[in-house]
Amino acid sequence: MHIHISQEQEQETFDPRYPHPNPSISFWLQGTRSSPLLGFRSKNFPESADVVIIGSGLSGASTAYFLLEGENAPQNIVMLEARDVCSGATGRNGGHCKPDCYKDVAMNQSAGDVWLGALAEYIADGADVEGIVEWISDPEEAKKLSRCRHAHAVARIPAGSLWPFKLASGLLEICIKRHNLNLQTTTPVIAVRRPANSKHDSWIVETERGNIIAKKVVFASNGFTATLLPEFKDKITPVRGQCCAIIPTKPFSGPDLLKETYSFRWGAPLSYLDYMIQRPKDGTIILGGGRSQVTLESQIDQTDDSAKDPAVPYVGPVHGKPGLFINAGHSGYGTTSLELPQEKDINFPVIIFRDGSYYDLFSGNRRFDERGKLGGYRITRMF
Repeated sequence: MHIHISQEQEQETFDPRYPHPNPSISFWLQGTRSSPLLGFRSKNFPESADVVIIGSGLSGASTAYFLLEGENAPQNIVMLEARDVCSGATGRNGGHCKPDCYKDVAMNQSAGDVWLGALAEYIADGADVEGIVEWISDPEEAKKLSRCRHAHAVARIPAGSLWPFKLASGLLEICIKRHNLNLQTTTPVIAVRRPANSKHDSWIVETERGNIIAKKVVFASNGFTATLLPEFKDKITPVRGQCCAIIPTKPFSGPDLLKETYSFRWGAPLSYLDYMIQRPKDGTIILGGGRSQVTLESQIDQTDDSAKDPAVPYVGPVHGKPGLFINAGHSGYGTTSLELPQEKDINFPVIIFRDGSYYDLFSGNRRFDERGKLGGYRITRMF
């Protein structure tokens, strides 16, 4: 998890250091103890690579997958993970997958008024939401549909639930079996630096097990990114989030399982959200959020996930450091922005912009494509 902090909130620069060596085993990770990727290390530890990806969560796994499945794929990719596969945020989130530009259950009139006004402006600007957004403004109908007795309005949108670890690990297994992805777990990266007196556009990736010379490096390290890229210390900072697994009572069991996923939004004066899914196989309810109940200071600069206790990401080239790329700072948003165009001369992951263009992550080309309608996150210079 991460959050961007303002100058008023930032009293001193926080160094996230490295992931805790003995993290707790989250609900999602408890059900995957038989995964063949736990403790996985490819047979050889290479001295060089076309691409090194730091981090094995959903950001790292999707980057590797789209690179290797694309045309003119790199000859070899090495993925370095400080702990076990997907043991960070990917193995600890709520499993709720939805377009965040649309909201779900408005829990007070303020939230409903804000959303309805935003939706009206969106439609007035030419957006076609037919078959995508169904707005229910009648409170009684909203209560009945959502099964929430305090609901004021409901927006029904396309959404779903998933097991985050299985998605990311599934992508990695494909990369290993089809393309010989070199995966090295429990291998923290100590530093990424230029070779001394080198005229080549390469980088040295340092680990305790040895160094790798890489042509390109992708930082999919999320809240720990600033340890290796100090220029992100005031841009990405770790945040502790909470979600819990609840065994449902009879009214939410058997034929009465929830048929849809939920986001609960409160407008002023609270202005916060909770989210909820119910797993279809065992009925477990996953409920997350609750940040309004604790202070911001108690949430930010937290990297210790050995004990149980929104913003947008940075995706693209690292300014002033050719060959380095970042795919980090995700707090549940952004990884759906990675797409693979079909044009033969563009074969790397891209960022889709709202104007219909896309940015090729590695070549630096920007072109127009109809899939730009998906929306995305623009790369900005921030130093």
